[in-house]
Amino acid sequence: MNNDDLERELRSQRGPREAGYVPAPLPTTPEEGPVARGRPSRLPRAVMLMGAGLAGALAVAVAAGVFSGPGPEVGAGSTSPSPSAEASAAPGTCGPEDVTLAAEPWGGAAGSRGTLVTISLADGRDACVISGAISAQIKDASGSVLVEGESAGAGGSVSLEPGAAPFLSVTWSNWCGPSPAAPLQLWLALGGWSSASPVTVPDGTSPVPPCLGPSVTSSLSVADLER
Repeated sequence: MNNDDLERELRSQRGPREAGYVPAPLPTTPEEGPVARGRPSRLPRAVMLMGAGLAGALAVAVAAGVFSGPGPEVGAGSTSPSPSAEASAAPGTCGPEDVTLAAEPWGGAAGSRGTLVTISLADGRDACVISGAISAQIKDASGSVLVEGESAGAGGSVSLEPGAAPFLSVTWSNWCGPSPAAPLQLWLALGGWSSASPVTVPDGTSPVPPCLGPSVTSSLSVADLER
């Protein structure tokens, strides 16, 4: 039954104040109920159906209001990065693939031979940090280590960024052994490296220092990084 049917049903019923209204007598016994009533009126059932429909509509409206509440505003404001995100963005330790090592020709002074090694960030690599002691070796043509040394590591951490070029000096003092098989090769390992990388030194003075006496131990000194 729709609203039009309900309205027609209501209009067909005469009220107590209308002419021709005849009150229906109440049944005296339960058995007389169906006979006395005759054809059951559809009005009570229609009213109940309409009430149920209104209740259902109200429930749907309430549910829609709950589930369609205000959602999160996109771009309403910026959020601060979490500490973990900031920590992950910090530069890592420089690895062999992150740097380029360039040396100057060996030079001689006061019975020693030395070179200056510049460290720069390799092309396409992100900024990284150099920290800890730096070790160096000199090997002969067969790969045998002739002498090795390590820096004090007191310079702290150095941030290697594009355009930066920290440097250090490597000095070899006193060699009284037989002449080593050429060519000699300088190897360098920054703090944290598991192995050293070769450093190409341009031709110049021989890297082999003079003998200062058999009692003096041959040594290779590595200075801390300078900027």
